[in-house]
Amino acid sequence: MIWFIVSIVLLLFSAVITGVALSNNVKGAGIGLIPGLIGLLLLIPSCLYSVDVGEVAVIRNMGGSLAGHSEDAGFHLKTPWQSVIKYDTRNNLINFYKDTDYKYEGGSAVGKQVTVNDKSGASADIDIQVNYSLDPSAAEYLYSEYGKQQTFTQNYISNDLRSVAREQSGRFDTLTMLTNRGEYTKAVQEALAAKWKKIGLTVEQVSVQDVRYGDEIVKKYNEAQAAEIDRQKALNEQEVAKTEAETKKIKAQGEADANAVLNESLTDNVLKQHYIDALSNADQLVVVPDGADTLVQTK
Repeated sequence: MIWFIVSIVLLLFSAVITGVALSNNVKGAGIGLIPGLIGLLLLIPSCLYSVDVGEVAVIRNMGGSLAGHSEDAGFHLKTPWQSVIKYDTRNNLINFYKDTDYKYEGGSAVGKQVTVNDKSGASADIDIQVNYSLDPSAAEYLYSEYGKQQTFTQNYISNDLRSVAREQSGRFDTLTMLTNRGEYTKAVQEALAAKWKKIGLTVEQVSVQDVRYGDEIVKKYNEAQAAEIDRQKALNEQEVAKTEAETKKIKAQGEADANAVLNESLTDNVLKQHYIDALSNADQLVVVPDGADTLVQTK
């Protein structure tokens, strides 16, 4: 808008100087055209604007009404009294971690960690990062509701992320927050995606990078972990002993069953047959009648 005003002033000045020179038949009237030419050159920026890849431009009339938007990369024309407000549609990043100072730039922001309370009532500080993109067709609505993108990021996006992170932490106990951050991260991403979809935002990724509880809670957790390890070790030892006992029992039962089968198979007829087979294979055979007292003399 400033270029338009300067251009108009220069054109008017040029017109007055040239008109006076011509009416008085004074030489050098052409010099009066120089401010006009400069004014025309300065008028170009007020009628031309560019859109980069990954940007959307909202066109605003002088009275505050919106004249539409442009999302195609390249140069575009507008009237000199219109202004252009740009929104970045690329993956914007919101990163809250530790005691970082707040800083906002377009659709991105950094700031302090988020303090949450879990289902158990314990308080924790979390570092959370969100990547999101913006639907170009939603730019007009966002500008009409929130103004420039940085204002939208500061007043809505940042506060909404903190709010959702706190709401979802109330669904998980301390143990889950410490040992299974993936479940909590998934819950935050799903909640944000459902909420932001209504205003034309797409959640690309949520990352909970750290969950920090107080020293007392961490100490109790470590003690519980050590006790659980000891308990699991004892259970494993019991399972090994039980397995060894079962193995011995099965082995003993197998031997008993084999002996039983063997005893059942040794009938009188079987024993007589074994006796006959042994005699038939002998090199010498001495027959002693029943009841006889025979002395075998060896040389």
